[in-house]
Amino acid sequence: MNNRNLLKTCLFTTILCSAIGFSEVAFSSIVNFETTPIISNAPSSFGRAGPAQTIEVEGGLTFTGGVVIGLPTFLPDTPFATSPNYYATANHPSGGVVGDPSLSATLSIDIPFSFGATTVEGLLLNGLNRSGSYTIEAFSNGELVDSVSLNGLPPNLSSGFDIFKLDSNGLSITSILFSPDLADGEWDYFIDSISFNKSFETVVPLPTSIWMFVSGIAGLIGFRKSLRCTTA
Repeated sequence: MNNRNLLKTCLFTTILCSAIGFSEVAFSSIVNFETTPIISNAPSSFGRAGPAQTIEVEGGLTFTGGVVIGLPTFLPDTPFATSPNYYATANHPSGGVVGDPSLSATLSIDIPFSFGATTVEGLLLNGLNRSGSYTIEAFSNGELVDSVSLNGLPPNLSSGFDIFKLDSNGLSITSILFSPDLADGEWDYFIDSISFNKSFETVVPLPTSIWMFVSGIAGLIGFRKSLRCTTA
């Protein structure tokens, strides 16, 4: 292949990768607790869910402090949430919700430095029967690089949820910490659709037309190679 054809090939590859959404980050993932990782329908109450569960996801992501709850009652309908499972924690006696003593007020996510996470997004749902406030912090090797406050989320039956977005400005995020306001010593909240290095609001399946386009180009390249060999 001469230099001119090599340049054309490189330019075409760059355009194609941009078209189908390839990025320069090492990894990206959306954790929904159903397919990533694969978890069957979980118990629908904290009383049946049992002790805290450490959830490990391919790529080295680790969720700790909570338990997987499936089809929980009294939560509002939310965009971008995936049914039935959530990762959650609770100790809310005044609301009739008491989880296992091993559940922590804070949920955490550990992220390997090599994962290269620079943005983390997701949903947080307030499970309290009153308004609740939450702080979500991102750390890079122990240094705070971004934080978001979700203040005064409505009660669980009154659209008590919000989207959080963290951005480290290029630093590798190695941990995320979710902290509720413990003014009365109680907590009850859920997280879902946690997205690393991509926006979970805009992720859609790759259109079939793109795959057809790629397949057609690959076939054309193969045909041209075969033609050159025949005429040589």
